[in-house]
Amino acid sequence: MKAIKPSLAHTICYYSPLLERYARRLINNEAVARVLVTEVLEDQYEIDKLAPSDHLRQVLKSDLGNRCLYFKLSQIFDRPLIKITLNSKFATDNNY
Repeated sequence: MKAIKPSLAHTICYYSPLLERYARRLINNEAVARVLVTEVLEDQYEIDKLAPSDHLRQVLKSDLGNRCLYFKLSQIFDRPLIKITLNSKFATDNNY
């Protein structure tokens, strides 16, 4: 098990609740929001070790926004096909 540096732990504790609230507002699902925030923080740590920078908040927010968008799109387009029955107005009339 790796020891977490104090600055990293402080960064995660600071940004995690903010990002979770933002994700919950975007996708209306608390469990999925928590998972997306964890993925964003893990990926950002792999990329630049969550180094304190002037733009870290914007980077995390935009990355989370993109992941929430992809989640919503997958929810929209992964649904089963909806079959619509024809009304009597549109049914073929054999009397013609």
